[in-house]
Amino acid sequence: MIIDKIKNLESYYGLMPNLREAVEFALSLSDHPEGRYECETLPQGSVFAMVQTGATQPLAEGRIEAHRKYLDVQIVLEGGETVYYTDVEGLKELDPYSEEKDIVFYEGGGQPARIEKGMFYLVLPQDGHMPCRELDGPGTYRKIVLKVRL
Repeated sequence: MIIDKIKNLESYYGLMPNLREAVEFALSLSDHPEGRYECETLPQGSVFAMVQTGATQPLAEGRIEAHRKYLDVQIVLEGGETVYYTDVEGLKELDPYSEEKDIVFYEGGGQPARIEKGMFYLVLPQDGHMPCRELDGPGTYRKIVLKVRL
C-alpha cells in the first residue's frame, strides 16, 4: 500500500499504463455529486471512479477487503479516515471472492494509517484494507475511489 499527499500523485504514474490519465480523470470529479463515473477516454471498463461521502465507522464494525481485478486509489477531499491495512497472505476468508463485485473479505485487523484531507492511498491486490474507520472518534469524509483495471 502506498500512502502520500495528493500533490505527489504524479510520482507514481510509472507504476502502470494509463495511471496518469486515470488520476487526472478522478481529480476532475472533485466537485461532482456522489456517484459512479466512467472514464470515457480509456477503454470501457478499464477505469471508473466513485465520489463518496459518509461517516466514519468504528473499527469493530469493519472487515478487511481486497480486490483482484482493480487497483484502488482512494483520494480524500474533505474530512479524513483511518484505514487499516495488512498483507492478505495467510488471512482467513470470511466471504468468498465475488468476481462480479471484485471483492473478498477477510478476518483480521491490520496496521492503522491516518488519512486526512489532501492525502491518498493506493491499494494493490495483496493489500488487505479496511477503509472509512474513525480517526479520533466519529467523523465524516468526502473522497474519490478510483478503480484502474490491472
